[in-house]
Amino acid sequence: MVINKVMEGALYTNLGVLLKYPREDIRPKVDECMAILSSCQYPEEIVSEIKNFRKDLERLSMDSLQELYSYTFELTSETTLDMGYYLYDGFKRARNLLTIKSMYRERGFPFEEVAEGELPDNLSVTLQFIGFLNDEELRKDFTKSFVIQALEKLNRNFQTKKNAYRHLINAVYRILDKDVKEVK
Repeated sequence: MVINKVMEGALYTNLGVLLKYPREDIRPKVDECMAILSSCQYPEEIVSEIKNFRKDLERLSMDSLQELYSYTFELTSETTLDMGYYLYDGFKRARNLLTIKSMYRERGFPFEEVAEGELPDNLSVTLQFIGFLNDEELRKDFTKSFVIQALEKLNRNFQTKKNAYRHLINAVYRILDKDVKEVK
């Protein structure tokens, strides 16, 4: 199944927004993701993970969700959204950050505006970049050689946690893995 590239871009962009610090618009963004996933006929287990994330959001106040986000992604290194952390140390990570930032600049991606102070390898930023890209070859290469490898480790770290974001991370991992495998 090859999905409409506009829908695919919107899906990645919305997933990236869901992984930013939560604001009042998070629930409608989850609903948008569910609608795109359903219309693009992703497997039910992926849609189910997004639905579970949505159910967990219903049980949390905005303050509680923001607290959970900060604890999960900003105060715990094993679940950081900075993907390079899972693959590189020291100078290799610094070089990778510069390479990614250069790639953003070369493609006209509005990094400063999208990142809002996050590093170039932040999962939210990388997903929004993937959604922004029109170059299918670069999208596949970047996803396969960097994002999916790091995300696999992050997803594994979440498997033992009772945390609303576990569902979202698992869904993102499965979506990217499925889409990379289907691209010819």
